[in-house]
Amino acid sequence: MKVLNIEDDAFKHNDICKVLTSCGVNTVYWEKNYEDGWKAIKNAEDAEKPYDLIITDMYYPGEAGGREEASGELIIQKVIDQELKVPVILCSSVNLRFSEIFGCVYYNRIRNWEDDLKLLINKLAYQNRRRN
Repeated sequence: MKVLNIEDDAFKHNDICKVLTSCGVNTVYWEKNYEDGWKAIKNAEDAEKPYDLIITDMYYPGEAGGREEASGELIIQKVIDQELKVPVILCSSVNLRFSEIFGCVYYNRIRNWEDDLKLLINKLAYQNRRRN
């Protein structure tokens, strides 16, 4: 499974990677802002090698060196508007719900967010196995 994580916090990115590794996912690409994240998504789609999953935070810079904003919402909306088939998981320290995407994980170090992410990863892997 090829995963793109769009996240500006290195510690949170590493936490997410640990969960992905425990689920057998070893190919994780990392972008830290909206501009580079969307470019990575678009390049993968154009090369007909799309990501199997996008994990996005809600708040990160729109561009390198920019200020933090609701860039995750922009990524989600663009994936929906472009009708891309890649599942999206929102992993945010703000407890949000988006019914239009694959899932949402409330990232908070005092709760067991890891199990929520594992559940979604395993659900996606199961769906992919059923399709193949």
